[in-house]
Amino acid sequence: MPASSAQRFAHNGFVRIGEEIYPCKLSNMSSTGATLSFDGPTDLPERFTIQLTPDGKVMRACLVIWREDPDVGVVFSQT
Repeated sequence: MPASSAQRFAHNGFVRIGEEIYPCKLSNMSSTGATLSFDGPTDLPERFTIQLTPDGKVMRACLVIWREDPDVGVVFSQT
């Protein structure tokens, strides 16, 4: 299976914007991006970092490529 093939599972994540924390579910996750699903509409910036573990030891920089509330499509970026 190619490294960029999407995996069919949901994983919990956390987006922190300033003092706000937005829990979400990641789906359609691949090595290059994912779909993030939130409980409701969010006002996320174009670029943000998602924590894949509660302790913040595993993180990915994200760039939004599409929005359809409450879902957001992101690609993982190096910065």
